[in-house]
Amino acid sequence: MPFRLHDSLTNALLPLPERTPGETSLYVCGPTVYGYIHVGNARPAVVFDVLVRHLERGGRIVRYVRNFTDVDDKIIQVAVENGEEPRAVSERFIAAYRDDTASLGCRPPWAEPRVSEHIPAIVAHVEALIAKGFAYATPDGDVYYDTAKFADYGKLSRRDLRAQDAERGRGKAGDGKRGEFDFALWKSAKPHEPAGARWPSPWGEGRPGWHIECSAMSHALLGDGFDVHGGGPDLKFPHHENEIAQSEPVYGAPMARSWMHNGFIEVDIEKNASFSDEVLALLPALKEADPELRKISKSDGRRLAELRARDASTLTPEDRAVIAVLERKVQFGQWFQLRRLRERVDGEAVRLWILGTHYRAPLSFDLSETADGPVFPALDQAEKRLEYLYDTRVKLAAKIASGGRGPASGKPALVATFEKLVRDFDAALDDDLNTAGALDPFGQVFGAANKLCDTKKPDPRDLDAADAAIDHLTAVLGLAEGDPEAFFARVTARRVKTRNLDAAHIDDLVRQRTAAREGREFLRADELRAELTALGIELRDGASGTAWRAV
Repeated sequence: MPFRLHDSLTNALLPLPERTPGETSLYVCGPTVYGYIHVGNARPAVVFDVLVRHLERGGRIVRYVRNFTDVDDKIIQVAVENGEEPRAVSERFIAAYRDDTASLGCRPPWAEPRVSEHIPAIVAHVEALIAKGFAYATPDGDVYYDTAKFADYGKLSRRDLRAQDAERGRGKAGDGKRGEFDFALWKSAKPHEPAGARWPSPWGEGRPGWHIECSAMSHALLGDGFDVHGGGPDLKFPHHENEIAQSEPVYGAPMARSWMHNGFIEVDIEKNASFSDEVLALLPALKEADPELRKISKSDGRRLAELRARDASTLTPEDRAVIAVLERKVQFGQWFQLRRLRERVDGEAVRLWILGTHYRAPLSFDLSETADGPVFPALDQAEKRLEYLYDTRVKLAAKIASGGRGPASGKPALVATFEKLVRDFDAALDDDLNTAGALDPFGQVFGAANKLCDTKKPDPRDLDAADAAIDHLTAVLGLAEGDPEAFFARVTARRVKTRNLDAAHIDDLVRQRTAAREGREFLRADELRAELTALGIELRDGASGTAWRAV
């Protein structure tokens, strides 16, 4: 069936929009590069990477654009604190982002625009909004969007401005804005800000507001009414809402034909937490009123510090409960950072874990503290699953290479089975990118391939069908598609390091065991194997010698 997606704007399933036959234009909001990304940032990277892979495998040309916000207040703050140029900060974290997403198996997008490269287009867009009466400049050199002028404001997030507080206006009334919900299109430069954070404009030196940047970049690369706009759920309001408001009046057409938003990665902060009964009683209402409490945020530490700095006599019971929650979130947060998490689990395992849940559903991040450090049950299970997948690929390749095939006579037993499982896999992804559903036929293909490898003389057509099916499935999901030896080498190296094992000592024990076997000292060889097993080392004897892995 043709691909269908859940459109956040209409809250309905619809066929994949197609502005240009055979092509898909996709824009996904990328990171603001002032720090290392966390697991929540990894989810859209993985989700939309699979979308692109699936559509391309089906024969479509995909113009996938994901931006870098390299002009932002947070970048300036880091630069000022470190005494460096804003560009140096953004370049460092762009490189880190690319490294982190590559570890997840994500391929680079078709284009990766930066805000700093599109300042003239942004200025022109702001000028057009002023000319059309949707924006206004203040005497201080700031420019704001007048939300009261856009009748459909709130249509994506289904929010009524009158029901929102002033906090959502990205700045309080009284700083030159006409309305408390108006948002900045251009920010005047402040005296303390470095030269690398300001550009000339008709309103004086300054820099763009966050929202206008994506409108200008998406239009510059994809034009009007591109097919799909994607991002995380936290971007739906105000970011994507503001993108619509500032794009439609200028271009006279919908910004995007459809919208895809992945769900949050949430943290079970109550599990194994020593919250008081009072905090536990307040938690449901707090999380309902403030969805940010359900996820890890880079701002948790700052928010916690601000609350702790207040006079204790001014803190309400709700404030104290929020402090307890933030303390727990900060505890989780150090491992929620993807770069830190990669010290304990392979990036590809993170990818498998993410794909095990439908992209629109919430996903729970869990860890347990032990004497040996943190344990991530779901992620550890995903890594073990990957070992099985890669082992299956090794077995299948060896079976095909060995020529251990039976005659191609009669009707092959499994060709039709593999072909059907591939169809089921594709159908699941065509149904709003249901990766969780696709993993069922994915697993069945690997299970059938394993059994086929254990058959003494399999039909060569079945082996070829298994190989073709696995090539297709792994290429689309980006799982177990790499070099098995490279996967096992990096996993073993990480486990050796985190367990404080001595690789040279392990090599020596393996050599001793090999010598014992060659000398027919089988009891000694068994003792050495048992010693290695106690260290968590698995031995693999082959024609070329004995290899070892940390398991």
